[in-house]
Amino acid sequence: MSTTVYSHLQLMNPLLESRYLKLEESRNRLIGELEGLEEELLNRSAAAGKWSINQIVAHVIQVEQLTNSYIQRKVQEQELESATLAHSLRSLLLRIALHSGMKFKAPAVVSKVPPYVNLNSLRIQWDATRYALEDTLTALPQQQLDKCVFRHPYAGMLNIYQTLDFLHDHFSHHARQIARLRQLWLQ
Repeated sequence: MSTTVYSHLQLMNPLLESRYLKLEESRNRLIGELEGLEEELLNRSAAAGKWSINQIVAHVIQVEQLTNSYIQRKVQEQELESATLAHSLRSLLLRIALHSGMKFKAPAVVSKVPPYVNLNSLRIQWDATRYALEDTLTALPQQQLDKCVFRHPYAGMLNIYQTLDFLHDHFSHHARQIARLRQLWLQ
C-alpha cells in the first residue's frame, strides 16, 4: 500500500522566499524589541509633528499593504513591461537613498497614521499584511519575475526582486528611526 501524499500547495520561488524571509526576520526582531515597552512610550512623539514608534510601524505596514495591493492589480495585466538596466539603476539609487540616513517626506497616500495605536493591534495587522504578501509572492508566475510589477513614487517601476529590496530597505530606514527613539526614551 502506498503512503505517498500529494499536495496541491504551491511553493514560492526560492529567490523570492529568501527575500521574504529576510523581511520576516527583521519584522520579528523589531516586534520582539518593542514588546517589553509600555504603550505610552511606544506612542510618545519626540516633537510636535513627529511620529511615535507605533506611528512609524503603522506607516511601514501601510506601505507594505499598498505595495502588495499594487502588485496584485498589476500582475493581472496581460502585457507587463520587462525590467531594464534603467529600472535597475533607479532601484539602486533608491536603495542608496534609503541607506543614506537622509530624511524623506512620506507620500500623502502613506502619511496618515493614527495618533495612538496599540502594538498588539499593529502586530495583528502586520501578520495579515505579511500573509497576503506571502500569498502574492507564492502565486507570482515565473514569467513575471523580471516584469515591472510595482511603481515606486520616486524610483518608478520595479520588478518583484527590486520591490522586495525596497520593502526591506524601507523597513531598515524606519527601524533606524525607531532605534533612535527607543534610545532616547530609555536613557
